[in-house]
Amino acid sequence: MGAVDARLDLEERERLRHEQPGSDLELRRARLPEGHPSADGYVDSRRDREPERVRPLTDAEYADHVTDIKTRLDEARREGRATFIQHTKDRGHEVWSEERELQHNTILDDMCAKAREVPCEWRAIVAGGLAGSGKTSVLREYAGVDLGRFLVINPDSIKEELASRGLVPKVEGLSPLEAADLVHEESSHIAKRLAQRAAAEGKNVAWDITMSSGASTEKRLQSLQDAGYSHIEGIFVDVSIDVSMQRVESRHREGLERFRNGDGLGGRFVADQLILAQADPDWGSRNRRSFEMLKSEFTAWSIFENSVDGRKPSIAETGRSDLAEPRGNMTN
Repeated sequence: MGAVDARLDLEERERLRHEQPGSDLELRRARLPEGHPSADGYVDSRRDREPERVRPLTDAEYADHVTDIKTRLDEARREGRATFIQHTKDRGHEVWSEERELQHNTILDDMCAKAREVPCEWRAIVAGGLAGSGKTSVLREYAGVDLGRFLVINPDSIKEELASRGLVPKVEGLSPLEAADLVHEESSHIAKRLAQRAAAEGKNVAWDITMSSGASTEKRLQSLQDAGYSHIEGIFVDVSIDVSMQRVESRHREGLERFRNGDGLGGRFVADQLILAQADPDWGSRNRRSFEMLKSEFTAWSIFENSVDGRKPSIAETGRSDLAEPRGNMTN
């Protein structure tokens, strides 16, 4: 190509570049080999790839982690890091600080707002059972209870609420829900205040508790009766101690693995010793004993057996302490 031709070709390309901005760049892109990062249609496979998941803990590693949880929680308690110690201002640890009380009020306001449509019919349910017994699913799916018509009060759910708001003390190496035992007394305090707010309006409530203590369960029943609740139904979901421990461990491990992969607040941890301490030679569990001792105090009661995984819970017993039909139907 002569000098004149080369000059004309250069002028032509310059003209085209000004008339069609980017055409020279597009020409160069078209000549790039397939798979080049600047080539048209290139997809960075690393960008679209699912985040690499952390390998699940082995049984031995999980056992070591459980030991670590117990050790770290014991240390935190000895250091006075439980919130009822940290955030109260009286010797009896019953009067919460103004700042913490404000946070409690916010939680209560939010919970009451979610339950604004719950009717005020002075009806209550008290559901009991060991950890992992499946109370919520039994209430919703097998006991015929429309939970939408009840304000559910569950101290464990309040622990999750505290964790989601960053109010559980941080313990190195533990997820927020693994450290949630440090807000145990605080969650009980909030649950009682929630019940008081509900009782002020006669709003239907469903207490979801373990019934590990007969005395505290009796006190809860008495407070409902004193508040004016005219229909109190008792529901107990029975499982063996072994099944409770297996389900609690499974639930904790599932939550732990999600947390290790960046999802959620971790799994709720309940030490085996706490469940084993509930064993009872006559009734299988102290929880069941509590229910048996108090079931005559309920307007109506039922016991569900739910120890077999993969099988629907079955009604073991039902009863009533009154002969008259209550006004309305609490399951509708």
